[in-house]
Amino acid sequence: MRKHKNWLGLVMAVVAAIFLGFVAPAMADEADRHGMENDMPLPTEAAALENGKDRFQARCSYCHRPDGRGGSSGVCLACQKYKHGSRSSQIYATIAAGKPYTKMGAFASSLSSEEIMNIVAYIRELQEWKIKDDAAAPK
Repeated sequence: MRKHKNWLGLVMAVVAAIFLGFVAPAMADEADRHGMENDMPLPTEAAALENGKDRFQARCSYCHRPDGRGGSSGVCLACQKYKHGSRSSQIYATIAAGKPYTKMGAFASSLSSEEIMNIVAYIRELQEWKIKDDAAAPK
């Protein structure tokens, strides 16, 4: 049963990524201030960002640190440099489906699509904080 649940989550993540690939190109021309494409609408409500923060702290911070700046086994998510793509849809797909042969597991079977969207929005917030911290650092 667990095998089927994992496959179902993976299939759902792939279908969502394909769907977003067809729906989102109209927004693809719009780059955010990080030079990254927000090719899908992200939640901006305080409750959604708080949910994203809670899910991030529970599921992601162990490897990526609570501030998103990377740890012993997770890359810096606040640094805006992603091996598997920095579009919002690509970040979503990575969280949902994971990455084979890495420590990045799939979360589509344990998180709803709304929760994953909230995490992506929270990651963008972590990027904003890092930009502000870098600008304030002595040069």
